[in-house]
Amino acid sequence: MAILRAAYCYEMQGFLCNRPQPAGHTPESIARLPYKQPSGSYRHMSLQTKVINLILLVFLAYGALSYGVQRGFILPSFLELEREEAIKNMDRAVQAIERETQHLGVSATDWSVWDDTYQFVQDRNDAYREANLNVQALEGLRVNLFYLFDRARQPAWGLLFDLDEEEEIEIPDFSERLAASPLTALTESDAEVEGLLVTARGPLLIAARPVLTSNREGPVQGTVLLGRFLDAAAIAEQTRIQLRATVLAEATLDPEQAAIVADLGDGGETLIRAGVAVDRVYRILPDLYGQPALLLQVEVPKAISARGQAAVRFALLSLLGAGLLILAVLVFGLRRMVLVPLQQLTEHAVDVGQRGDLAARLTLERRDELGVLAREFDQMVERLAETRKALIDQSYQSGVAEMASGVLHNIGNAVTPLKVRVANLNGTLHDAPAAELRMALTELADPATPGDRRRDLEEFVDLAGREAATVLEETTGQLSGILDQVDHIQRVLNDQERFSRAARILEPVSVAELTQESARLLGDEWRQGLRLETTESLRTVDPLLGARVALQQIMINLLKNAAEAIREQAPAEGGQITVAAGPEFYEGREMVHLRVIDNGVGIDPAQLTRIFQRGFSTKGRGSGLGLHWCAVTAAAMDGKLYAESPGGGQGAVLHLLLPRAADRPATPAIRSGD
Repeated sequence: MAILRAAYCYEMQGFLCNRPQPAGHTPESIARLPYKQPSGSYRHMSLQTKVINLILLVFLAYGALSYGVQRGFILPSFLELEREEAIKNMDRAVQAIERETQHLGVSATDWSVWDDTYQFVQDRNDAYREANLNVQALEGLRVNLFYLFDRARQPAWGLLFDLDEEEEIEIPDFSERLAASPLTALTESDAEVEGLLVTARGPLLIAARPVLTSNREGPVQGTVLLGRFLDAAAIAEQTRIQLRATVLAEATLDPEQAAIVADLGDGGETLIRAGVAVDRVYRILPDLYGQPALLLQVEVPKAISARGQAAVRFALLSLLGAGLLILAVLVFGLRRMVLVPLQQLTEHAVDVGQRGDLAARLTLERRDELGVLAREFDQMVERLAETRKALIDQSYQSGVAEMASGVLHNIGNAVTPLKVRVANLNGTLHDAPAAELRMALTELADPATPGDRRRDLEEFVDLAGREAATVLEETTGQLSGILDQVDHIQRVLNDQERFSRAARILEPVSVAELTQESARLLGDEWRQGLRLETTESLRTVDPLLGARVALQQIMINLLKNAAEAIREQAPAEGGQITVAAGPEFYEGREMVHLRVIDNGVGIDPAQLTRIFQRGFSTKGRGSGLGLHWCAVTAAAMDGKLYAESPGGGQGAVLHLLLPRAADRPATPAIRSGD
């Protein structure tokens, strides 16, 4: 039964209302029905997936952190070490050049601190020249230049020779250039000049020493110059580095070298250009005059950074391998010890909730927390089954009582005007002159009655007959109303009995006819002291879809409550009830909005929702069943009942929303099993 089931909803707050109820609706039949939980997936992602994702996320975060540390700290240390090594290689190249120059200085000292040389630069004797100054001397010293200058900075002897080609090298004005250089301006016995001199044949390493006696005594009589062309390949082979030397002349520099020279400047800085396979290190060497003369380039293979990269890759691969191994162990262990048992417990709980089989047991044989949880869950399900059975029995009895209260309340609403009509009929019949008429007839039947008396009696009988006819006519009208009231009560009972076994029929109901019939069934007495006004909207609005008898009961309750509120308020301008209707689009459906407006005592805003609760009433002698039954019945017909009021003493509006029934045939409404 829909009303019984709606009462369950209010009493149990939906505990049993989301499942079918069969026609028998006994406690035993209800107890056999499964409890159906709300549809939908109980999870979006399994705990196993979450745990695996979390472990993966932790390892990925650790891997990213480790990679960041290795790329941000460890690998840069390899690169810095490689940079330092590149600078050391350049330093070794420069030191090798300086050692070459120092060796030239030592050899120049051997020749300059010698009495024979001291004497030759003064007298240029042939014996010294023939014995010492020749090509063999240059080959023995492995030098390309050998010059002797006197005190006047004039060459006493000199030779510039190509040891590989074994031929003299001719450079225009070379001797004059040497004579004008600081190399020949040595006046102190401890003076030394070494450095780089750029020539047309290439850079020349040169050393100059003052000519002294074998005892290193002066005065200085001249200068000994020894020089060797810079052999970058020999130095590279000696130092085992890749060295390249370029003379700083505009004609010999390509754009890249010119840019490097511009970046280096004149300060003797070291510049490193990183490449894919090698790093190139650049440095400028000055000449004797302190001017940039030679661009040195050292190529350093990126062996150190390559090893660093290999170490980083190995560390990452090791971390990846260890992470996968640990992940596999963790996943296997967690699955075996936690995830699989927990999944079994979850599936069992969901299965119990969906099928409602409270007799199912998990019986998970474990001694850990999951085993305790499984056993506690089984015990909880067992207690729930017992509680559910007791609650269903209680709900059934409560629903039966609720249905009986609603039926009795509706019958009471119909009996009240019936009682008034019967009382009025009884008074009318009691006041009729039946006894006097009987006595008059008796006297008229007596032959001894005098003529004058007989004429008075006949006149009385005539008047009494007319009055009796009037009473009979009024009695016929009263009996017709009583029959209507009894017929209405019978329809209420038939509707409840039919509704308990089959479907209540929803049919199009005219709002105007519904209002008129409900007002007529209430009788005339309830209108005393008030006016009922129906607007034109009742006749123009579409019919609503509902059960006619139930709608009449709802309307009767609404009109009766409005009348009682007006009598309690007793407004000076007189009581008025206005009934209006109109279309409304509510929650995606076309509805008919019926409003019952009164100027009665009003409703406290705090009680606007409570007045529809079972047992609540603002009237001291009210039962609290009428509006509650109306709200439940309206909801059972896919409608809604609610109230509005500005406050106490300002009247109220009761709103009834029901589906619109335009062009719709009658259709079964709520079955007892719905």
